[in-house]
Amino acid sequence: MSTLRLAPKASDEAPPAAQAPSRPRGRGIGAAVHRWRQREDQDARIDAARALGQTLRARAREAPPTPHHREAEAYRAGIGRTLLQLGVWLSGAFWLLGRIALDIVLRRDSVQARGLHLRRLIERAGGTWIKLGQQLAIRVDLLPYPVAQELEKMLDAAPPIPFTQVRTLVEKAVRRPLSEVFSELSEEPVGSGSVACVYRGVLHGGEVVAVKVRRPGVGALFAADMRALGWILWLAELWLIPPGYSRQLLYELSSMLYEELDFVREARYTELFQDRMNRLGQRFARSPRVHGELSNHEVLVSEFVSGIWLKDLISAAERQDEEGLPQLAELGIVPRKVARRLLKIARLCAQEGLFFHADMHPANVVVHPDSRLVLIDFGSCGAFTARERRVWREIADAQANEDVGRMVSAVLALLEPLPSVDVEEFSRKLEGIFWQDLYANKSRTSRWWERTSANLWIGFFKLAQEYRVPMNLNTLRMIRSTMLSDSLAARLDPRIDHYREYRRYEVQLGRRMRRRLEKKLHGLTEDRSFIRYDQFFEAAMAGFYRLQRFLDSSTYRFAVTERLLSFVLAAVLRAGVWLLSGALVVRAGTALVGVILHGREVGEALHAELLTSPPWARTFLSPLFLGAVVVAVVVTLRGLSFRLSDKDREAGTRTAL
Repeated sequence: MSTLRLAPKASDEAPPAAQAPSRPRGRGIGAAVHRWRQREDQDARIDAARALGQTLRARAREAPPTPHHREAEAYRAGIGRTLLQLGVWLSGAFWLLGRIALDIVLRRDSVQARGLHLRRLIERAGGTWIKLGQQLAIRVDLLPYPVAQELEKMLDAAPPIPFTQVRTLVEKAVRRPLSEVFSELSEEPVGSGSVACVYRGVLHGGEVVAVKVRRPGVGALFAADMRALGWILWLAELWLIPPGYSRQLLYELSSMLYEELDFVREARYTELFQDRMNRLGQRFARSPRVHGELSNHEVLVSEFVSGIWLKDLISAAERQDEEGLPQLAELGIVPRKVARRLLKIARLCAQEGLFFHADMHPANVVVHPDSRLVLIDFGSCGAFTARERRVWREIADAQANEDVGRMVSAVLALLEPLPSVDVEEFSRKLEGIFWQDLYANKSRTSRWWERTSANLWIGFFKLAQEYRVPMNLNTLRMIRSTMLSDSLAARLDPRIDHYREYRRYEVQLGRRMRRRLEKKLHGLTEDRSFIRYDQFFEAAMAGFYRLQRFLDSSTYRFAVTERLLSFVLAAVLRAGVWLLSGALVVRAGTALVGVILHGREVGEALHAELLTSPPWARTFLSPLFLGAVVVAVVVTLRGLSFRLSDKDREAGTRTAL
C-alpha cells in the first residue's frame, strides 16, 4: 500500500477563517490615508484663511470705520444769531400789531383781515417763517379757522441756491464727481422753496430724476428762530398764556420743522408707502422710486414724476371744461374715480399703513392715465399707536353707521386724558356738532363744502378752544389729512357720499382681515408659535402668583385699614365730646353764677344760658375755647401720627416676602 497522500488544493490550504483578516487590513490602510489627506487639506484651507484674514485686516485699517448706528443731526444756534432773530420776531410782531391797530381805528378790523396781514408778514420774512406758517395752518386748535385758511394760501418761494454749492452738496452725497453719475443736471431749479431746491437731472442710464437739495445753513436758522420763539413764549407765560403751555407747543412746532429737514426720513417714508401699497394689492397708488445710494441728509434723488397735477384736474372738473374732460376720459382719467381713490388712500394709510401722508394737498398728487395716483413730498407724515388706530376706526365706523353717540364717545377717548372740564356739557355740544354734519351729508340740497368733514372738525376745534382741550400732534395731522382728502374728493365729485365710500372700503378691509386671521390661525401649530405659548404660560403663572399674594394679604390689610379708621373716628369723637363737655360746663357755671349773684330763677337762667344761641356763640368764639380746639387738634394729630407709624411697620413686616 502506498503511503503517499494527495497534496491539498490551493483553496484547501487554509480554512475560510484564516483568509478574513486580509480584507479589513486593506480597508483600514485606505481609511487612514483618506483621513491623512483630509487633515492636509484642512490645514491648507486654514493657512489660506489665515492669510486672507491678514489681508482683510490690512485693508480694514486703510478704510474709514463703518458707523454702527445713524447719527442724528443736531442744529445749534449761538446767542448772537438768536438775538438777531429775536429782533426780527419782535419787529414783525410790532408791524402786525400796528396794522391791526390801524384797522381798528378805520373800523375795518376782522379775523379775515388779521389772517391776511399775518400771511403777508410771513411771506415777506421768508425762511423759517414760511415753514412755521405752513405748520401753524394745521393748528386749528390754536388759531381761528379763517386765519388758518389764509395761511394755507402762502407761497413758498425763495431765491435759488448758487449752483457751486449745489455741486458740492450733490458730489458729497454721491461720493463721486457729477459727471460720473449724471449725464445732465440743470443749473436752474424747477422749484425753489424756503427749505430746498429741486433740480432736474438725467442719470447715465437715461433715467430722469429729481434732485432735491437742502439749503445750506437752514438748520441753524431754524434753531435760532425756535430759540428766539421760546424766549418770547416764556415771556408770554407771565401774563398771556397758561404756565407750561408753551413747552409742548414749541416742541411740536420744532419737531415738525426739523422733520422736513431730514431727507433720509423722507426717503424712507417714500419707499415704505410703495411697499405697503404693493402689499395691500393697491396698484392704483404709488410713490416715486428713491435712489438711496445717491441720497443723504441733505440731498434726495428720486424718480422725476410728471403727469397731470391734481390741482389742474380739480380746476377742469369745477369749470366743467367741455374740451378738457373728454380728452382726460380718453386717457382713462375720470374725476369721480380719482375722488374715490383719494378717499381710499387716506383710509388705507390711517387704518392699515405704517404711517399716513399728512400733507396731501393738490400740489403733492400727480394723476397718471387710468386714474392712477402718484403721491410725492413725504416730508410731513404721522403715525398712530395701535390704540389710536382702533379709536379712529371706531370714529369712522360710527360715522358711517350714523351712530352719533358712539362717535362722541370715541372722540372723547381720543382726547384722553381730558383736562378739568364739564365732560357732560362738552359731550352735548360735541354731539350737536356731529348731528349737524350728519344732516348736511344726508341732505340733497347741501353744497359740496357742506358734505365734507371740514365743518365737523372746524366746529370741533372751536369747541376745543372754548374748553381749552389740548390735542397731540398726530391727531391734528390726521384731522388735517382727513379734511384735505374729503375736500379734494368733494371738489372732484360734489355728489360723493363719504359714508357710503367708507362702507365700501370697510367691506374690502374685512376681506383682508379675514385672510390675515386665517393665516394666523394656520400658524398656530408652527414651532415658533410655541415661544409665545411659553411666554403666555409664564405670564399666567406670574399673574396667578400675584393674585394669590393679594388674596392672602387683603384680609389683613382690610383689618388694618378698618382699625385705623376706627381709631381716627374715635379720636375725633373723643376730642369733640371733651370740647362740647367743657363748653357745657362753662355755660352751666355761668347760669349758676347768675342764680347766686344776680338772684335769677334757676329755670330762667338755664334757659337763657343753655337753650339760646347767643351765649353758645360767645363761648365758641371766645379765645379760651379756640385755644382748646387748637390743643385738641394737635393732640389728636400727634396720636394719629404715632398710630400710622406703628401700623406701617406692622403692615410691612406682615406683607413683605
